[in-house]
Amino acid sequence: MQEKVGNFLNIREKLLEIYASAYKSIKIYFRYPMWIISDIVTNPLWILMLLIPILLFLPPEEWSNSATYQYFYWGMVFWAIISSALWSFGMSIRSEQQLGTIEYLFLSNSSRVTLFTGRIATRLISLTTDLISMALGIYLIFNVMITIVNPLLLIFNLILSIFVSLGFGMIYGGIVLKLKNPRALNNILQFIIIGLGGVFVPIQVLPEPLRIIALVFPFSYCADLVRFAAMGSFTIIPLYEEIFLVILMAIILNFIGIKVLRRIEIDSKKTGKLGTY
Repeated sequence: MQEKVGNFLNIREKLLEIYASAYKSIKIYFRYPMWIISDIVTNPLWILMLLIPILLFLPPEEWSNSATYQYFYWGMVFWAIISSALWSFGMSIRSEQQLGTIEYLFLSNSSRVTLFTGRIATRLISLTTDLISMALGIYLIFNVMITIVNPLLLIFNLILSIFVSLGFGMIYGGIVLKLKNPRALNNILQFIIIGLGGVFVPIQVLPEPLRIIALVFPFSYCADLVRFAAMGSFTIIPLYEEIFLVILMAIILNFIGIKVLRRIEIDSKKTGKLGTY
């Protein structure tokens, strides 16, 4: 009986930690409304800047093909998810280093993952804003409505993708804790994953060398599942096998991420470089 009560209290403490971390991040996020306005204003500009050059290299008949805009839209959504993975953990750790508070945080007995998952809450708000503003931007600029074939499966696949990005972000956060300077690495990784990960186009249409590389990236399968739910496109492998694969990758990446973050934290404490940047 005492063991059950102890387990319940531990779970309650973890949930309260997550709540406190998320609440803090959300309060900070809404304290600066220009961040939100900036997201809403810049998304249509990104669409214009990126999509118009793409259309210029496509046959004119593709300009009126809604699938062209759908592929671009969901690619942009995954760009936001991948950016969240890199910036939520990487820049959160970097910010705490610069503020001089990371040593105090890591001296507490709170879960290291919990300390930084608060950023995920604000990224979810930002992702929702991106989904709406980009869909509205494509409709107003190109008169194309973003449609969804299976909304419930889409939500499930997006949640799976966020968990994959969370594990990836923890691994990256450990690297940031070690290297101290994430900005250049952020940009490099973003474009490598987006360019080689089958994010904007299905892996099936990539040339052979790129196709093999894309099969290595977890986000290729996440994007593939989202396109299937949103557009009804074909999956790389049978649907349920692909869902199982993404769930397995989410578990493995989160497990590795926790271990990497913990290992580098211990090493940084031993060398006295935890708070330096």
